[in-house]
Amino acid sequence: MKTPVKISLIHAVMGLLAFVIFLQTGWHMSTIQVGELHDSQRMIYRAGHIYFLFSSLLNLSIGVQLQLSPILWKRYIQYIGSVLLLMSPPLFLYGFYTEATAGDIARIFTTLGIFLAFGGTVLHSIVFLVDLIHTNTD
Repeated sequence: MKTPVKISLIHAVMGLLAFVIFLQTGWHMSTIQVGELHDSQRMIYRAGHIYFLFSSLLNLSIGVQLQLSPILWKRYIQYIGSVLLLMSPPLFLYGFYTEATAGDIARIFTTLGIFLAFGGTVLHSIVFLVDLIHTNTD
């Protein structure tokens, strides 16, 4: 029987890969001389860069500490949260390269990435807090 890949390993790999890409996006910003762009476009580039770092660190932190619950409904919530968190770095990366060059302040992909990262973090936090409450009451 094959051993399934642990979701925590997927998070860790995504986090590390996204961090390496974060370094590349920083290099990209230096080659296009972001400092010389109009203020609004420069802000969009820098914010996208930081959002991407944020999502890489979220995935990395989940990857190094996640312990799936033995209780089925909690594990399903963790899986849903993981899917949401794993979807955020590609959205931030796409937004970095497409929305920043357009210079439009309405950033649909970046906004979606923020909400997915938020939702995934909330779902993982709920399971953690429920376990913490049950541990302290036992």
